[in-house]
Amino acid sequence: MSFIALSLILLLIFFVYLMRWRKASFCLSFFLVVIFAFIGTGVIPQYLLERLQVNYEVKPVIHWTSKNAIVLLGAGTQKIKNHQIIEPTFFSYSRISETASQYNSCEVTNQICKVIISGGDVQNNGISEAEAYKHALVKLGIKANDIITESNSMNTWKNAEFTSKIIKMNKFNNVVLVSSGLHMRRSELYFKHFGVIATPVRSDYMAGKPSLLPLWYNFAVTDFALHEYIGYIRYDVYNIMGWNNQRQDPGDA
Repeated sequence: MSFIALSLILLLIFFVYLMRWRKASFCLSFFLVVIFAFIGTGVIPQYLLERLQVNYEVKPVIHWTSKNAIVLLGAGTQKIKNHQIIEPTFFSYSRISETASQYNSCEVTNQICKVIISGGDVQNNGISEAEAYKHALVKLGIKANDIITESNSMNTWKNAEFTSKIIKMNKFNNVVLVSSGLHMRRSELYFKHFGVIATPVRSDYMAGKPSLLPLWYNFAVTDFALHEYIGYIRYDVYNIMGWNNQRQDPGDA
């Protein structure tokens, strides 16, 4: 995403140069160099990521109640080349690990503890994220009958919509939401839209890497951050246009 934006600016500079608009060409070139440097050296990604994760730096202590749901949001699946093996992606294992940790913490209280895994077959690999992650959780010792799979959602919005129905149907009175740190703010926003007030627990924390020389890593994490901010903008625009589902009161879930 950031490279597309920088490439478009470069094309604009080339066009302006052909039009012999020298001052405009110089200003755009200077702007391109500055943006490239600020992203590559970690200044911009650090700022964007800190704003996304500022409320989730410290993991909360969960007070388990009589009927608990731990919601695990999917982060894709990976097909092993030349084999019919489908696994969770590299980015999803921190979420799976944190979910297992929260489940074990809940189970020792002898209360009802369920894991809801939300995620469809986004990559068309032949198995949903929910099913792939369930296999991983069972290997970690989570009881299969304590896992509820939601295999139809293809994005975070649908994660929230479909999972909220499961939460209402089962009348869970305590919901813990597990996702990556940079993804949590948008996830919490969407779940609140569907009436679910959850305790957010980040599974990881992403940061830019300060460097004297530009790093490709910083461009990658900038793209991750921009994806989240675009999600907020889309949510607000859809609300204004009336395209979002009707907002539900928190007490409804």
